[in-house]
Amino acid sequence: MTTAPSSTIAVTGAAGQLGRALCRLLGPRAINLPRGALDITQPQQVQAVLERLRPAAVINCAAWTAVDRAETEFPAAFAANASAVQHLADACRTIDCRLVQVSTDYVFGADASRTTPYAETDPPGPLNGYGRSKLAGEVAARSWANHQIVRTCGLYTAGEQGPVRGRNFADTMLVLARDRPEVRVVADQFCTPSYVPHVAEAILALLESDATGTFHLTNAGSTSWHGFARELFQQAGLPTVAVPIPASEYPSPVVRPAYSVLDAGRLGGLGIFLPSWQQGIAAYLAAQTGGGQASA
Repeated sequence: MTTAPSSTIAVTGAAGQLGRALCRLLGPRAINLPRGALDITQPQQVQAVLERLRPAAVINCAAWTAVDRAETEFPAAFAANASAVQHLADACRTIDCRLVQVSTDYVFGADASRTTPYAETDPPGPLNGYGRSKLAGEVAARSWANHQIVRTCGLYTAGEQGPVRGRNFADTMLVLARDRPEVRVVADQFCTPSYVPHVAEAILALLESDATGTFHLTNAGSTSWHGFARELFQQAGLPTVAVPIPASEYPSPVVRPAYSVLDAGRLGGLGIFLPSWQQGIAAYLAAQTGGGQASA
C-alpha cells in the first residue's frame, strides 16, 4: 500500500451503513478501511497503518453496535468503542490529522423526566453498557485536540437488495409489514431515527469546517419508534397498522432511553441543516424503489 495524499480521508468501519455512504460521497478521496484492512482494537496496527497512509482526517465508523450483547460482553464492547478510539486518537496526534468519532444518543437517558432535546453541553448519563462504552469513546477522542465527536441516532439506509429484517429498523418494519396486518411498536421511547445519506453529507460538511468539539447530528424533529413506523407505512402506501405498545411489553435485556432527542443547534450555527425525519423516510423509500441512495 502506498502513502496517500494529504487530501484523503480514512474511513474505518467502511463496510457498515455509514462507512459505505461516506466512501461513496468521498469517491477517490476515500481510504476504505473495513475491519479486514484495519482492526482498530490493535494499537500497533493502528499506528503503523495511519503513519503509512497519513490521511487528512480519520472518520471512525467502526463500533460495537449490538446493544443487548454489550451488557453480557461489556469488555469486548469497551475494547471496540472506547479503547480503540484511544488508539486512533494517539495515532492521529502522531500524524497531526483530525479524528471524527461517531457517537450516539445513548450517552443520554438517565434523566427520566427529560422532555426537551439534549444540547451538546448537557451532562451525559447512559443507561446501559453500550451507552457507557460509547461515552468512554468520546472521552478518548477528546484526548486529541483536533477532534469532532458526532452524536447521531437510529441510523437506517436502503440496501441494494431491498429491505432485510434486522439490518435496520426501517428495513425490519417493511419486512414485517409484508405479511402482517399489524405490527406492535414501542410508543414511549422518543428520539430521531436518521437517514444515513443525510447524516453522511452533514458529517463531510462539518469536516470541511474549522470547528472542533461535540456536535449533534440527526434528521430534524423527533418521534417515537411507533410514530416512525406509522409514517413509514403511510408513505409506503401499506395497509399495515402500527399498534402502539409501552417499552415494558417489548422483551429486552437492557434499559433504553425513554427520551434521547438531540438538539442540533450547534451544527445549525455552522449553516449545516439536515432534512426532517419524515423527509428521511421519503428518501429511503425512493432509494428502495429506485435502486439508489436518494438524498433530499
